[in-house]
Amino acid sequence: MSAEDDDKVGYCKPPKHSRFKPGQSGNPLGRPRKNRSIETMIKRELDQMVVIKEGGREIRLRKVEALIKQLVNRAISGDQKPMQLVIAHLEKHKDVEPFAATEADDAELLKALGSIRTGDDNDEG
Repeated sequence: MSAEDDDKVGYCKPPKHSRFKPGQSGNPLGRPRKNRSIETMIKRELDQMVVIKEGGREIRLRKVEALIKQLVNRAISGDQKPMQLVIAHLEKHKDVEPFAATEADDAELLKALGSIRTGDDNDEG
């Protein structure tokens, strides 16, 4: 092959100035990988919007909200499995009820504190 053959431009022979240099890739970073974890796919699907009819009008909800709405409605209608799921969730996440003190409790507490401060251990009036 002569030098003239290397300078020819045509099919599968791009111009010299636009050819890749030796050791250089055409796409150095490559194609980005897709995150294919099942959690990501489920989250992406549940975050999509859906239109449902409720009470004669259309509402736009995320799929996860529609799923929860359907679960609660089926539990209310008497379906056992959704009812168990909803009750288990409520039991797991129920808030601790605050202590409701009465006036009698307050009086006993003040009396106990007073006896501790004065050093009295007897219950004389």
